[in-house]
Amino acid sequence: MSDPTLTLAIEASNPSAAGSTPGVALGRVTREPQRGAGVELLGVELLRSTARHDDDLLPAVERLWSSAAESGLVKHRREIGCVAVSVGPGGFTGLRVAIAAGKMIAEVLGAGCVAVPSACVVARRVAADFPRPFAVLLASKRETTIATVFADGAPRDAQEIDATGLAALGVGGLIADSFLPESIAAEAARVGLRLAEPVFDPAACLEASADLPPVDPASLAAIYGREPEAVRKWRELHGSA
Repeated sequence: MSDPTLTLAIEASNPSAAGSTPGVALGRVTREPQRGAGVELLGVELLRSTARHDDDLLPAVERLWSSAAESGLVKHRREIGCVAVSVGPGGFTGLRVAIAAGKMIAEVLGAGCVAVPSACVVARRVAADFPRPFAVLLASKRETTIATVFADGAPRDAQEIDATGLAALGVGGLIADSFLPESIAAEAARVGLRLAEPVFDPAACLEASADLPPVDPASLAAIYGREPEAVRKWRELHGSA
């Protein structure tokens, strides 16, 4: 049996969503290909502010570590062997801050990283009685959204859809926040799909990381699903170069 890996998880992908509790979690993760994964949660610290000008991510990491150390759960920061980051789809700024912080912490500590699709974080908190298969819809903009379908617990690749692509997903329910376009919500109601709000939870990010392989911190990257709005505007103003 492999030894548990002390893992720091960061969930700040969709800070403005109604079901979002941006923050960090610390726990011991055991990955067993033959017997499944196990997670021992040691603590959670939520961000006290999600404003761009008042970044609380690294202070939250410090508060979490100090609390765990005072409780005798951890001793040295270099015990952290993995940093798991919820990598989107989500907000452009939130993802960039979280990924930069995760890379920095991992590089300093000599740890690996795990890129956790934010839809997998949400899927961890879907109610047991919710229809299966279901789709998690994130990063909605204009008349489209980024859909990830979960069937038999495994996610399919995220894809951008509009209302006309909803039926092709082949799902019985949708997990979507208040930013879901009216056209997609109306189509979901018309065909009788059950709708629920997503829950973004740093402990769920830690749990989801147990099913994913660690990677080199340099390869950690965001899942946007479409060209980020900031990039689109820059390109329109300054050209593709």
